[in-house]
Amino acid sequence: MIKQLMKVTILPLLIGSLFADDWAIESVYLDLGLGRTDAGGIHGCEMAPDGNIWIVGYGSVLATADDTLINGTDTTLVRPIWVLDGDGNHVSFSPIRFVTNADGSADTLDNSARGLSLDQNGNLVYSYYNELLRFNYMTGELMDRYFPTYDDAGSTSSLTEATVDDAGNIYVSWVGGAGRPVVKISADMTSQSTVYDSGVNYNRTTTVNPAGSMLFMGSTWGSGGITALVANTLGTAFVHGMQYGAVEHTWDVYDITYDTTIAGTDTVITADTVTTSTTGDVDIWAETLDWNLGVLWAGETDPGWYSSFDEGITSPHPYAGEWIGFSTNGGAIVDNFGIGQSVQAADDASALAATGVTCNPRAMAKSADGMTLYVADFSTSCIQKWTNAAPVTLTIDDDSWDDSPIVARGYALNQAYPNPFNPSTTISYEVGRTGNATLEIFNLRGELIRTLAEGWHFNGRHQVAWDGKDNSGMQVPSGTYIYRLSSAEVSFSKRVTFMK
Repeated sequence: MIKQLMKVTILPLLIGSLFADDWAIESVYLDLGLGRTDAGGIHGCEMAPDGNIWIVGYGSVLATADDTLINGTDTTLVRPIWVLDGDGNHVSFSPIRFVTNADGSADTLDNSARGLSLDQNGNLVYSYYNELLRFNYMTGELMDRYFPTYDDAGSTSSLTEATVDDAGNIYVSWVGGAGRPVVKISADMTSQSTVYDSGVNYNRTTTVNPAGSMLFMGSTWGSGGITALVANTLGTAFVHGMQYGAVEHTWDVYDITYDTTIAGTDTVITADTVTTSTTGDVDIWAETLDWNLGVLWAGETDPGWYSSFDEGITSPHPYAGEWIGFSTNGGAIVDNFGIGQSVQAADDASALAATGVTCNPRAMAKSADGMTLYVADFSTSCIQKWTNAAPVTLTIDDDSWDDSPIVARGYALNQAYPNPFNPSTTISYEVGRTGNATLEIFNLRGELIRTLAEGWHFNGRHQVAWDGKDNSGMQVPSGTYIYRLSSAEVSFSKRVTFMK
């Protein structure tokens, strides 16, 4: 079924109070000590099934003096793959500087990394600039290599991060490739087919759900947040589904006018600046997309890049530089972590990373239980280790959008009906475990408006009506409100609109 295009606006001011489970920074797992540099930072990070962490760099950040090869008068700077154990030490086959092709010939790794992902068997699929390499996670040996092409002439270019479904199919597109397709590569990496003709603009990352029925494309440079593509029944083609990742944001707009005064031979130009505040929707810039426990995580771009390059936006939105967790069942934000801050060249990047500052997220590695995340920063080339004893866990729904319930751990929050409403609406929800639970209404400033239910709940389905009044019995103004279900285990929310 073809989905209707939707755009979901995320309301940021409430988010900090919505989540019962908080991520905490445990340590800086890897610090290359480079400070702020955009010449080519870490551009891929994955944890293999054996717990080893694979790391790749866009430039030469992982290169050492041992990685410069001289052959006659030619010098080649190797761009190796690092494979580290849990303590940050190289495993026996790391660094990987060379690969052996099927014909026995050797090849030097000297090109740029564009991303790293796991296949269905836990092996590493490496977006190695314009080709894909697959490595055995246990030995570090090259298993397959393939050059995806985007036209009939066999043209190649810089790839996005690739992604693999449970059947082993590989999906990839091209960076900045609004005119280039999304292709599906066979599990044995011998053939490809086009599944979406036009790609998305300024794309760095491509992520598929396990069933291979939905693709998610992250855009940067003000080009559209996250685009969801939905597969046809056979999985041979995708259509445009949902567009989300728009955040409500308030910023200042500067209007400068000039008055010219001429007195004799003297000319005086006076600048008159008028500052006005405006509120509107701005799109997140998803530098990377990664799954963890059913949550789709987006690494948001450097706050300095955001406000500098988006015309008219003079300040970054509240999530800039952070990791943002989305439910793909409706597009709501269900989690976030990191202190989004633009790290400057003069700053102590190492010290800031240790405090939880996330500047330019670019990759995420996950432990098997999903309770530990290793997140890589492109601009500082640091990898932080974050932990959470009870992270948000969602069910990845293969065919759900807009009004579908948010579901986690046996809890569910359904869309209020009717919506918009007047004079009343009904909210139904499910409690996964007998215990205390609360259903509350907030305005967009994060202020509590009404407590609809709180205290002891038996597990199962519940419903409550809201008559559009606050806790003092006064009618609320027309507008959009947040309703939140929370317990010791989960906390998530949806929106409802009251109209007089």
